[in-house]
Parts: sequence; C-alpha cells; structure tokens
Amino acid sequence: MAVRIVTDSTADLPVEFAHALGISVVPLSVIFGDEVYREGIEISQDLFYDKLINGKVLPTTSAPSIGDFLEVYESQLKEANEIVSIHISSKLSATYSNACQAAQILRDRGARIEVIDSRVVSLGLSLATTAAARVAREGGDIDQIKEVVDSTIRRIRIYILLDTLEYVRRGGRIGRARAFLGGILRVKPLLELRDGEVHPYERLRTKAHALDRLFQIATSYPKVQEVAIGYSTNPQDAHDFVQRLAAVMPHVNIWVARFGPVIGTHGGPGVLGLGLLEGEE
Repeated sequence: MAVRIVTDSTADLPVEFAHALGISVVPLSVIFGDEVYREGIEISQDLFYDKLINGKVLPTTSAPSIGDFLEVYESQLKEANEIVSIHISSKLSATYSNACQAAQILRDRGARIEVIDSRVVSLGLSLATTAAARVAREGGDIDQIKEVVDSTIRRIRIYILLDTLEYVRRGGRIGRARAFLGGILRVKPLLELRDGEVHPYERLRTKAHALDRLFQIATSYPKVQEVAIGYSTNPQDAHDFVQRLAAVMPHVNIWVARFGPVIGTHGGPGVLGLGLLEGEE
C-alpha cells in the first residue's frame, strides 16, 4: 500500500489539486470573535477577505488540535501502514508540535508516521507536499519520500510582498522583520521566509518598484525548476506577474494559488507571494 501524504491547510492547495494527488489536508481555524471557521471547509476565501476588509473584528488563527490529527491519521491508516505528514514552520504555528504528539500516540500502537517541519508555509509548503505526493504515487517508500522532501525544502525560496505591515504586526508572526516596524508602514515591505521565520528583505517606495524588484529576484536564480505565485485579493497582479515571468521562463512550470484565511489573517489584503524551487545541483 502506498505511503499516505498529509499536510495542513496553510499549504493553500486547491481542493481538487489535493484530491488528485491523494493529499489529506488538516485544517487550521480562523476566528472572528465568537465565530470559528475551519479553513477550506467552513469559510470561503471570498467571504473571509470580505470580513477581513469590511468587518469590525480582526481575526485570529488556531492550529489543529492533537485530536484533529488523530482523526486524519487513523482514517489514513485504514488504507496504509505509513504516513508522511508535512507542515507549516514550527516557528510560525503550533501545528507541527500537535502533529508530532498525535503521531507519537499512534507510533506507540505500531504505526509509522513521519512528521516533517517544512520550515516554510503556503507556496513553499505546497511545493514540498506535492513533491512528496508524486514520489508516493510512483510507489516510493517512506525513506525515499523523506529524502525528496528534505531536498525540496532546501531548494525553496520564498518572498512576500505586502501592501502593509499592519496585519502581520497585529498577528504577531513578524519574527525578525520586526525591524521594519516604526514609521515605515506606508512603504511596500518585501519580506523573505528564511530559517522558518519572516525576515526583512527590502523596503520599496511604490508598488511598481516592488513588483519590479520581485521580478528581478525571480530571474536572478539561474536554475529555477518551478515557480508558484500567491495572492490574497489581487488576482490581476498575480496574472500579470505570471505573464511577465513566462516570457523569460518559457520552460518553467509556473502556477498560481490564492492565499487562504490563515495566511490572509497575518498578511492582509494586497499580498503577492513568490515561491521558487531551484533545480538540483
């Protein structure tokens, strides 16, 4: 029986894409006051961003519980003996920790479950998870899948262009990018996800300059294997950026995803993300 692949909803995988690759997704929750919604199940992206922009209550987020993971793992173990579970950076969420605790409970019962801290999120997590799923579908064993995931994670580069730092500041996930705070909330902050947390990269004065800089970064890597573009509320920006990249990377797979409620809570509207997977040496 094939190894089963599990991730969490911060991978921002479209439901049909996850289903096609046989990936099980454990949802995080987004909370507006007393209203709790499981990401990807109980609130649509359109409704979330409408509530975020026009509502009076700022959302918070919550990791899946140990019980949530047990439910998914036990379901998968009915069809397989082994699971690889790949999750959002442990520096950004308790998701990885809760997955580890659930996995240990089932290991004590004889299951083999490997939980991997991706050290990335969203576009990066999607790249790592889909790489795992492809190996699993080809009949790879758990050690081969882990090797591919580890290799993929080392080659992922993530950059995030925010419209404002306000949402990431309120969400408390700013990490080392705290250095950007102060009187510069009006600039366009370009952040980098490195070592599992958010780091400051550059401050850009205008949106046009920021998009040009993001393009320069994307094209500065000599051996790009795959590109992922993410957006929160600006699909036209994402489309235009893809077209721009496709013109200079005609043989590279470039795909687009929309950031879900959890990423949207911390990034806010107007976010554009760039995920790069470098080729192997």
